[in-house]
Amino acid sequence: MAPAAINNNSQSQSSQPPAVNQALSGSPTNKVNILIVDDRADKILALESILLELNENIVCAQSGKEALKLLLQDDYAVILLDVSMPVMDGYETAELIRRRERNERTPIIFVTAINSTDSHASKGYSLGAVDYIFAPVVADVLRAKVAVFIDLFKKSAQVKYQAELLHAAAERRADQLDTRLRSLLNRIDVGVFRAELDGSIIEANPAFFRLLGLENGIATPNLASLYSPTRARNELLSPLRATGTEREPEVQMRRANGDTIWVSVTRSLHTSDDGREYIEGLIEDVSERKLAADVLVRKVEQLARSNADLEQFAYVSAHDLKEPLRMVSAYSTLIAHRYDQTLDGEGKQYLSYVLDGARHAQQLINDLLTFSRAGAEETVKSVDLEALLKRTIFNLQAAIDEKQAVILSEPLPVVDGDPVLLGQLLQNLISNAIKFCADAPPMVRISVAGDEKEWQFCVSDNGIGISPQYQERIFGMFQRLHSRKAYPGTGIGLALCRKVVERHGGRIWVESETGKGSKFLFSLQRKDASGAHVVQSGEQQPAHE
Repeated sequence: MAPAAINNNSQSQSSQPPAVNQALSGSPTNKVNILIVDDRADKILALESILLELNENIVCAQSGKEALKLLLQDDYAVILLDVSMPVMDGYETAELIRRRERNERTPIIFVTAINSTDSHASKGYSLGAVDYIFAPVVADVLRAKVAVFIDLFKKSAQVKYQAELLHAAAERRADQLDTRLRSLLNRIDVGVFRAELDGSIIEANPAFFRLLGLENGIATPNLASLYSPTRARNELLSPLRATGTEREPEVQMRRANGDTIWVSVTRSLHTSDDGREYIEGLIEDVSERKLAADVLVRKVEQLARSNADLEQFAYVSAHDLKEPLRMVSAYSTLIAHRYDQTLDGEGKQYLSYVLDGARHAQQLINDLLTFSRAGAEETVKSVDLEALLKRTIFNLQAAIDEKQAVILSEPLPVVDGDPVLLGQLLQNLISNAIKFCADAPPMVRISVAGDEKEWQFCVSDNGIGISPQYQERIFGMFQRLHSRKAYPGTGIGLALCRKVVERHGGRIWVESETGKGSKFLFSLQRKDASGAHVVQSGEQQPAHE
């Protein structure tokens, strides 16, 4: 017998919300702003002519006060700020800029013709300056530095823009779904049915038939057979006997033509006045919502992969440039000493530009390394530490030759981890062992031991050693025990080592006495037995002499 239809005069209407990927198709394309602040019009014109090739908006101010007004109106990728200005000099202007939350991270490059002392430069850096450039300005160097900050500004804006679009798309979708649900309920555009306990349909509204592609008045399949895959009839009743109501937010049902759709089904057990039990329920098509949710998940995953790739690219690029820059600096210094009598004044000046540029680039790379890895997830793969050590030694070749260092290593195992981060770990520990040496040439030994759960590595040296009272402090950010003049560096190397080891599930510590060298020890988890790769220990072999 065909089920009776529930009278319903309302018309079914549905709205099709825009796809989430359409909301993400746009991107910021406007030019960014560059602010030049100088009281002299000729200097502004000179800087402006250098930066015109970047094809960005160049905004000029002839006083600190005017610059502050401009910063209230727009965002700027970078600020070129003259130090010596009347009324309000560059330092005062920079200090006021940094007090504003909106501009506290805007890069400031001081440009000055004054032969500033180290104290002047230090003051500029203390006020948040990212660089200090002295006149005459080298056009290519200035453009390159400004281009870096423009690129960072655009990438940050792109990420923020996409996040806002994604958030707005999600909110719009939620609002549309809410509106649609209300509309559906108001117009009874929801399948309403009543069935016997065995699943036979007693009656249903037109939306039920339309949703499942059935013809009203024709024999209707059993409710259990509408599910995909088909359910046993007792499966429909058992949950209702236990709780009285069952709601399935997303379940597949089969239409009359064989197609499957995603629906939300709510079923309740009811008893009539005469004691007869039956099932009442609602069924709603949620295919669009399911599709939108899947699209949203894919977009989020795609954005996460894009950000991870960008971070990895920045890290690898900066890491690979670090030691070549050191080579440039080292050999430029060698040229300066060896050919001091041969070079004329102009040649010496050009060489000093090379040295200054290398130092600035190295500092910038260090900052990019730290920034690019902050909060990033490492790529876990099998890492051959033996091969990684050889690459590390190659990167440190200039420092090894300079100090006449000897590197000895036992055979190293294969571990699971991020090869880039583990390479940074080895490079930091070995370079520190070479740097903090005593009068004798550095002797660095890398050894390994372990048990069933973890490997324990040791990087030992014959250097100046570390007093016990500082052995925990040295792993903190920007912690230095010596002046930069005595031992150059930024004070973040060991902090990064700790972060790398801890993110690989291990720990790092130091054993040392002043004047007796140091042993830096760290642990890494072993590979599972199914993927174990154990290198048998043997005699120490020279990794480099």
